[in-house]
Formats: sequence, structure tokens, C-alpha cells
Amino acid sequence: MKTTLKLAAVILVACAPAGAQTIGGSSLSGPSSFNILPWTPPANPKAIDVSGDAAYLPSTFVSFDLAVTVGKEDLKEQAKTIAEAAAESRKVANATAKIRVAQDNRGRLIVAKN
Repeated sequence: MKTTLKLAAVILVACAPAGAQTIGGSSLSGPSSFNILPWTPPANPKAIDVSGDAAYLPSTFVSFDLAVTVGKEDLKEQAKTIAEAAAESRKVANATAKIRVAQDNRGRLIVAKN
């Protein structure tokens, strides 16, 4: 019974609001005030000056049929067969490490040159 009363008292004290949690401040120093930034309207930036290279051409919209034909031409230029891709990958030298690090049965490192 005493343990239950002690537990109830601890819970009651823990649920009571602390002085810092009150709004408006009822502390001994008087009401508290919050510093709030003044409201400012959102910025509305406007592009005034544009600069760039004279050779620049902005993108344009083309018809669907023209876009499809240009895309097919690009795919023909980029397409490679599997044999061509394999031949290119054989030409490239594989990177190998200059040293090899292993571990023996006792956990010590063994460094060997390749």
C-alpha cells in the first residue's frame, strides 16, 4: 500500500507542469515576451540582364516525327554488337594491384608482391 501511494505521488509530481512551460510567464520576474521577427513580403526577383556566348542556340521544339527520326539516327550511330563490345574490353588492360595482403592462421598480415 505504501509503495502504491509513493508511486502515485511520484507520477502526480512528474505530471505537474513546470514553470518554464507556462505561456505568458507567471514567474517572479513578470510576464515574459518573445522576440518575433517582423513580417516581410516574399521576394519577387525579376531577370533583368542575360549574358552568354553569341554562338548559343536555345533549344527549340520540333515535330514528333522529326524527333523520332533524329533519335533513330542517334541510336544507329551508338549501337554496338556484343562482339564489338567484348573486343573493346579485351583491348583495355585490367588494373592489377602491385602488392597483395593476406592473413595467416595466427592473424598476422602477409604482404606479397605480385
